[in-house]
Amino acid sequence: MNSVIKNRKSKIKMNIYKFFKHLIIVVLFGFMTTGLNAQHFTEFEFVETAPENIRRAMANNARAVFRQIHEAHFGSRTGVTNLSTNNATQEAISRIQALWSTSKFYCIETEFITRVLAKSSGGYQIRNLPVFFVDGATPEEQFQEIVLDFNSQGRISDIYIAISLQQYGNILEAGNDVTDLRRRQLILGFVENFRTAYNRKDINYLDQVFSNDALIITGTVLRRTGDSPNPIGVDVRYVTQSKAEYISRLRGVFARNQFINVIFDEIEVMQDEERAHIYGVTLRQQWKAGTYSDEGWLFLLIDFRDEDNPMIWVRTWQPLDVPRNRVFGIVDFPPR
Repeated sequence: MNSVIKNRKSKIKMNIYKFFKHLIIVVLFGFMTTGLNAQHFTEFEFVETAPENIRRAMANNARAVFRQIHEAHFGSRTGVTNLSTNNATQEAISRIQALWSTSKFYCIETEFITRVLAKSSGGYQIRNLPVFFVDGATPEEQFQEIVLDFNSQGRISDIYIAISLQQYGNILEAGNDVTDLRRRQLILGFVENFRTAYNRKDINYLDQVFSNDALIITGTVLRRTGDSPNPIGVDVRYVTQSKAEYISRLRGVFARNQFINVIFDEIEVMQDEERAHIYGVTLRQQWKAGTYSDEGWLFLLIDFRDEDNPMIWVRTWQPLDVPRNRVFGIVDFPPR
């Protein structure tokens, strides 16, 4: 166990080193007068875990996909149009194009070397690939890290924005047994993809992951004064929506905004004591769009009975004025 903890700590230190290395590169990049052009490529090298021939295929496919992404970005194209199913699945191509169309992104690294992770559900994954996103409304660039999933043949099968390496490691370490650890890997992948679905305005994905009977609750602060009769110090009005109402409203939000930028932080995962397949995820959500922005507490009650198709039964949002210990959680939604 000590060796595992030391290994994870060393990875965290390496990630901090990489972050500052990227920061220095960005500062130097800002002083360049001509900028990068379509000849900027990223070379990939993947080590360990996967067989050598699969790692080579993964690296070649990642290189080919990001070559097209960079040519689109630095060539000021309106889309990434030349992606091939030889390098990525059709679903992955659609997701790359959707994400890039709302928030153009690119990798400034000329070389990226990392370890391959074997996914518990099959296939492989590489994490924390550094990229810069442009929000679509301003020239401001935001540093993020993304995840690439690969199928068993080494083709890219998915892309989504990663949570921080430290949060990822902390949540995995909290697992009680092998089954719970595997589930937590699935949960983190689900949460990262769920977040990215808003960024790529993927209404079909969001429609699929919510149960038809989902309970959706949003809260609005009415009063913040010190003489509030509410024990948490603020009065909040809660509104309940059906899935159909929520998805309909979300369609309008997506239509009105060229870009959506959603960030998840301070993530906590809890397993239900009576229902082993039910997990609650509490997190801090930042929402930024062209016409609106906010920040608040998000809670998701997720059913993992079908691990290939997790289902959200409850989604709640509360303002940051609500203290963390008063935020909705798994105990607030007992078995029906």
